[in-house]
Amino acid sequence: MTDKTFKYVPFVTEVMTARYPKLSEPDTKGEYADGKYKTEATADEDYTERFQEEIQAVIDQHFAGKKNVHAPWKETKEGAIAFNFKSPSKKLELFDARGNPLKAGVVIHGGSLIRIAGVIAAWEKGAKRGVSLWPDVVRVIKLGSGPDDFEQFCGPDGGYDPSQAFGPPEDGYDGSDPSTW
Repeated sequence: MTDKTFKYVPFVTEVMTARYPKLSEPDTKGEYADGKYKTEATADEDYTERFQEEIQAVIDQHFAGKKNVHAPWKETKEGAIAFNFKSPSKKLELFDARGNPLKAGVVIHGGSLIRIAGVIAAWEKGAKRGVSLWPDVVRVIKLGSGPDDFEQFCGPDGGYDPSQAFGPPEDGYDGSDPSTW
């Protein structure tokens, strides 16, 4: 079997919106846990197009004329393009907008505005080939305030938990107070 070979091209993104980030800790829970630091991220239409062109140039350079080349993006159910960033094995360096290291315990939630620096890794193993976005450093421009839309409906094991559907408690009726019955 042929060893996987890599070629690297550095990148630095503009501001993007994190989706389902596992940047503070690796993804270790749920059916698809792989122990990696990762996130999906979306951007405005203009930057999405330019970043896709940058990635496509790497694909064209390394895999000209080849078919079935994996590209690191997908279309979301909302119709946006989400880029997939996944670190192959190392912990990421995380910084705030001013360049200070994030304090231990800070969790980057979905909706956070981030910039990512890393490499576009062109790889080939046997008949499989493609490019991956390997993040090294993440700068948090604006920290999201809560869980991802999907995560708020999930329990700790990643399963559906309807009791979490509405998020944190709200002001209003308190069913635990007998005087309101």
